[in-house]
Amino acid sequence: MLLVQLYVIIYAIKAISGASIDPFGWARADRLEFHIPWLPFENETRCYDELGCLNITRSWYHLIYRPFNVFPLPRSVINTKFILYTRANPNTSETLRALDENLKKSSLDLKKKIKFIIHGFIDTPLSNWVGDMKDELLKGEDLNVIIVDWAGGSLPLYTQATANTRLVGLELGYFINFLMKNYAVDPADIHIIGHSLGAHTAGYAGSMVPGLGRITGLDPAEPYFQGMPSHVRLDPTDAQLVDVIHTDGKGIIFLGYGMSQSCGHVDFYPNSGKEQPGCDITQTPLIPLTLIKEGLEEASRVLVACNHIRAIKLFTESINSQCPYIAHQCPSYQHFVSGKCFTCKSGAGNCAVMGYHLDASPHLENEVTPQTNKFHETIGTKFYTITGKEQPYCHRLYRISIELAKPLIAESWVQGFLKASLHSPSGVVHINLTPSGDMKLAHGTTHTMVVSHPSDLGGNVKKVELNWEYDMNVLEPRTLCLLWCNDHLYVKSVTVDEMELPGRGKRDTHFTNRLCSPSKRDYADISNGGRAVFVDVCNTDKRDVTR
Repeated sequence: MLLVQLYVIIYAIKAISGASIDPFGWARADRLEFHIPWLPFENETRCYDELGCLNITRSWYHLIYRPFNVFPLPRSVINTKFILYTRANPNTSETLRALDENLKKSSLDLKKKIKFIIHGFIDTPLSNWVGDMKDELLKGEDLNVIIVDWAGGSLPLYTQATANTRLVGLELGYFINFLMKNYAVDPADIHIIGHSLGAHTAGYAGSMVPGLGRITGLDPAEPYFQGMPSHVRLDPTDAQLVDVIHTDGKGIIFLGYGMSQSCGHVDFYPNSGKEQPGCDITQTPLIPLTLIKEGLEEASRVLVACNHIRAIKLFTESINSQCPYIAHQCPSYQHFVSGKCFTCKSGAGNCAVMGYHLDASPHLENEVTPQTNKFHETIGTKFYTITGKEQPYCHRLYRISIELAKPLIAESWVQGFLKASLHSPSGVVHINLTPSGDMKLAHGTTHTMVVSHPSDLGGNVKKVELNWEYDMNVLEPRTLCLLWCNDHLYVKSVTVDEMELPGRGKRDTHFTNRLCSPSKRDYADISNGGRAVFVDVCNTDKRDVTR
């Protein structure tokens, strides 16, 4: 309890100040010259038979980020197991162990790729999501799926569980090296998928395996890892390709359990990586619906850690979905949703596919192996996308630009709510352009926003309908529009951009549709509560812009 209180106080100070707690690293244990009870005077080491040894040096401490350290529980208590499933045995498990004669008699097919799944804190292999991910992996590809069971080490207090991950990492690293040495397994064919503490466990194992193909970190745990040196947490050196999905990076003071710090070759931040749509239980009947559909276990997870587990759901859906999670490299989420980073070119490094099919990203075009991928150039950058609040989570992204006219009768600016209906031969898409509240619109300027929808219009928008509702706010006298002001919105044109993911050997295609009002004037006059239609009558017809 004392540890939790200390952590909350520290992060409260950080949140209030808005600055780094320790920008110069003065709180690092290796810079402290005096003795503090929980710091070792000298390096402490414990060895674990054939696995090797673990030490606790001062680099594993930080007065703020990691004030306490202990050694893992005994191997017999954690009792790490490797549970195998294959297409031939999708529902019947086999327990594998290195140095076990039964390994040769098992269903493990060493000619096929191997996917490891590692659960996190207070979790077990019996959790629904573990089985769901295993089933989707086997459905998508004929391979070996091995679930790392460390339930004996994930259930104690968090401080002890973080220590246990180091020993589980040793167990997994040793097991993989054993397969490489005795069965000629190619490390490039191994992919470790870890959630929360399991992501850092994957990092520990990967640091032991030269040439490991890939690690996917699903919302890596923040407490005791963020702000620490790379050897303490998941980092890009742990595999040839490390991809990370961040979904709960609000900070522990706000009950955010995941890291906001980038820690892979490519780090994805769907919906800013902090708050996921549909996870605000005060606004949606999320818990009762989940309870009915998926049972008590899943409902309790949603109640306690909806944002934290969303990374699992996004990755699992991506395995067999035909919809690619296209994410764009951008300085911030605000830049992204304002349409400033809406590009996707082969080899340019400005977009990537989030999830299982990361190798379909333009970055990997014409690349033969992950060892030579260009994601090494994107370390430390962030990729953003927008997802839905329920399945299917994958959405198509649209950039909508509204060019406003400024006739003499117009107010300099108005504020209100906008909705759009996009019409194409593929169907009609209805989109709320102001989901976060009213928007201030200045006449004579262009307002651009990135929005999402499950439907794909194929870059062929023929008509747009805009609905406008003026918003009067008593707290802002200038918005009160009774007798002396104009609450109309004057729109000159609407431009809709849709991105197609560049494929190998294909040109980079960006579809642009600019639509104008069919009225005799060069703008549409939309009254409060009214609507206007924009069609393909502009000077420039719909075009296929190659960039």
